[in-house]
Amino acid sequence: LEQSYPLYRKLGLASVGYERLDHQQLSDAIFLVRVRWLFYDSDGTEMTDSFATYILRRGEEGLQAFVYVPADDVEKLQALADKKGVNLFG
Repeated sequence: LEQSYPLYRKLGLASVGYERLDHQQLSDAIFLVRVRWLFYDSDGTEMTDSFATYILRRGEEGLQAFVYVPADDVEKLQALADKKGVNLFG
C-alpha cells in the first residue's frame, strides 16, 4: 500500500479499510487469508474495492505476509482511473 500511495492520492482515495473474508490454518505457522480491501474518498464514500489472498507465516516477529495474490486490483483501479479521467501510466 505504501508504494501505491501516490497513485491512490491521484485517484482521490483518502483511506483504506479491509474485511477478512476467510482464513484457514494450514499448519502451526502457515495461514491462508482472503481479504477484501475497501477504498474511500475524503468524504468516506467507498470508491472501489479489491480482493486478495495472502499466505502468512508466524515467526519470531509475529505473523508476516510472504505471498500476496491479487485477484482484481489492476482492473478495478483502471476502471476507477478511467471514470476519473486519470492516466495511470503517465
